[in-house]
Amino acid sequence: MAIGDIIVGIDIGTSKVSTVVGEVNNFNQIEIISSTSSKCEGIKKGKIINEDEIALAIAKTIEKAEEEANIKINSAYVTIPGKYATIVQNNVTKELKDKYSGISARDVGQTIMQLRDIEIPDGKTIIDIVPNEFILKDGTKTTDPVGSLSPEFTLNAQIILADKDYTRLLSSILKKAGLDIDGMVPNTLAERNLILDVNELHDNVMLLDIGAGNTDIGVFEGESFIYTNTIPLRRR
Repeated sequence: MAIGDIIVGIDIGTSKVSTVVGEVNNFNQIEIISSTSSKCEGIKKGKIINEDEIALAIAKTIEKAEEEANIKINSAYVTIPGKYATIVQNNVTKELKDKYSGISARDVGQTIMQLRDIEIPDGKTIIDIVPNEFILKDGTKTTDPVGSLSPEFTLNAQIILADKDYTRLLSSILKKAGLDIDGMVPNTLAERNLILDVNELHDNVMLLDIGAGNTDIGVFEGESFIYTNTIPLRRR
C-alpha cells in the first residue's frame, strides 16, 4: 500500500449493507474517511434471495460514501460468510539461484504464486492467499524475508477457497451496482486486525460475529487462520 491509496470494503449482512472507505495515511495505516449503511433484506440465513435488493442497497451506500469522501468509487473488497469459505494449509520451499544475492521481493512473489498449485475441489475457487510465516534455511522465522541472506526459504500459508456459485452471485450483484471486485474476504478474517490488539494477534483466538440472522466463527492459531463457518439464527 502507498500513502494516499483508497481502499473500499463492503459487508453484506442479513439486515443491512455497510460500506467503509479508508485512506492509507503517512504511518501506513488505514484511516477511515467514510462509513455508510443501508437497510437490506436480500439475504436470509446466509443465502442470497434477492440480488436486485442487495445491489440497490450497495449502490445507496456507495453514493453516500462518494459524497462523504468526495471521491469516485469503481471497485471494492467484499466479505463472504464463513459457511462459503474453506481454508487449506500449504507450504512451498524455494531455492535461490544465487544464494549470496539475498531474498528479493520477486522471489517472494513467485513463491506465493506457487502456492496456488493445489488440487481445487469441484465447485470451489481460490479467493485469497494469506502468508503465515517464512522460515529461512537456518530455521529463523520471519514475516518479511526480503533482503535476508539465505540459500532457500519456506513459506507457510493458508489458501482461502470459496464456493464458486456464491462468488459468481457476488460478482453479478456488484456489477449491477456498477462496481468491480478487488477481492473477497471471509468475515472474521476481515475483522481480525480490527478487533485484536498486537499481543492477541499471536494467541489462539476464536472470533464470533453475532449478526441479525447469522453468527460467523473464525478460529486463529497464532498467525494461522484455521477455521471459519456460519451458524444461522434459529427463530421460534
